Amino acid sequence: MESVTLKKAITKKYKLEESEFEYFVLNKTLYFRVRLFRPIIRFFNSQFLFNEKRLIEQLANTTSLREVHEEIDFYQHKFVTGFLLKEALRIRISGMKVIRLARDAFIELEMTGSSTKG
Repeated sequence: MESVTLKKAITKKYKLEESEFEYFVLNKTLYFRVRLFRPIIRFFNSQFLFNEKRLIEQLANTTSLREVHEEIDFYQHKFVTGFLLKEALRIRISGMKVIRLARDAFIELEMTGSSTKG
């Protein structure tokens, strides 16, 4: 069976264009207050969510939940731990939301894939 990327699984599940993937995942996984204040944050620092966007780019190519966990662990260790705004105030992506989103997309893909094989 061919490995399917997370990007493919999510775009299929939510009926998105591939170009909508990053924006969709970012909005689904950022904490609410970050989504609420994002325009203000972006005004003062346009690169503030740079590492979160890079994480999503890395996640797009993952093909399993294990790989998703590894990418999140790296992101949290490198860019969250020790940064007050990101760690204590949670002005970042939620790792649990990413895992939930990935799990749901991969599970649905498995279910629809197996039902189409006959």
